[in-house]
Amino acid sequence: MITNDRQYRIVKSQIENFQKALEAMSMETEDTKDVHPLILQAEKEGINYQLQLLLAEVKEYEDLKEGKILVTEVKDLKELPVVLIKARIANGLTQAEFAARLGMKEQQVQKYEAEQYDSVSLRTLLRIAAVLKISIEGDVQIRELQDTDLYEVSRYPVRQMYKRRWFPEFSGSLNDAVRNSSTLIANHFQKAGIENLQAVLNRRSIRTMAEIDRDALNVWYARVIIKAREQELETYFDKNRIDSDWLSHLASYTIHDNGPRQAVDFLKSNGVRVVFESQMDGTYLDGAALLVDKVYPVIAMTLRYDRLDNFWFVLFHELAHIILHLGVEFDSIFDDLDSHEEGIEKEADNYALNISIPESVWKKSLVRFSPSKDTIINQARSLKVHPAIIAGRIRWESQNFYLYNELVGQGEVRNKFSEELN
Repeated sequence: MITNDRQYRIVKSQIENFQKALEAMSMETEDTKDVHPLILQAEKEGINYQLQLLLAEVKEYEDLKEGKILVTEVKDLKELPVVLIKARIANGLTQAEFAARLGMKEQQVQKYEAEQYDSVSLRTLLRIAAVLKISIEGDVQIRELQDTDLYEVSRYPVRQMYKRRWFPEFSGSLNDAVRNSSTLIANHFQKAGIENLQAVLNRRSIRTMAEIDRDALNVWYARVIIKAREQELETYFDKNRIDSDWLSHLASYTIHDNGPRQAVDFLKSNGVRVVFESQMDGTYLDGAALLVDKVYPVIAMTLRYDRLDNFWFVLFHELAHIILHLGVEFDSIFDDLDSHEEGIEKEADNYALNISIPESVWKKSLVRFSPSKDTIINQARSLKVHPAIIAGRIRWESQNFYLYNELVGQGEVRNKFSEELN
């Protein structure tokens, strides 16, 4: 990440050198005429990949300085160091100016940012956040508990559940809900038809690299089941009907403005229940694939990232679990798709990618070797998919999620499912 103008100038110089190198490799010279074309192509790909990474860093820095990126709050403390750096840039402060406001030397701020505030005390972090007017959200409950049963229930996020109106029959205040949490939590699981939570835990898989709040995950799981039971579908799901034509038909919706809604309706018409429920704090979920009552497949989506490329990948990934994995070893599979896994998760990743763009086509695709806004749009048009699919796959393979922000459909999903999320 670029943190100051000096680094910005260095990176701009590196970009210029890479661009000159690519231009030189496009012309035959004494140095290249005897080199095999495949070797030259590989060298070009390597240089172009590094070039795209640097261009993305420059664009992010420029957008921050120009005020195109607003940084005002942080909801996860793990994000705080990077958010503080971005907020300082977005506020138009150099490291020297920021140091002056903090009463520090410029070198101290440079050190902090270089190590992403790794050695800084919490008190100093909070002071820095206050200077930058960064809001840090938190929800802390402190109360005396004597009843051991009530103490167990207190691990559940009752306050968050109440704010989301998960207790429709309860008319009391938030404080009343906390006092009656034991009954409310028991009713929540009972309404979902979960009588033996341990049996559920024995047949679940969780993909994550983070330390998750499993109690929050359990109540989210129950909420999804409750919403899934409310959907009455006319068709039972039959995985034997799934073939390349069926998958191609599903992928064809990606190109339409209302494609996400059309795809959900198509899945429901084929017996797959689709539920939208925002993640609970501490769960880091993108989605889940569930088998309810050993019969009904459910795709649950949190829309954690409000982008078209993410929507399609999560939808296809969870569908892959339904087709390949549910009912065999697991009845529920929960996914944080920021993490990298092997086994069934890698299978689902590959299956999801192939739904929109078959691997045989992707391997021959020019856009893999020379990605740009124009080549992405042209490739999407030829494959009859949304450009977000192509841009998202390039970002996913390069693990650089700053690339092609203008093509991934930022902010174009949640508004289509606002009623389901509420």
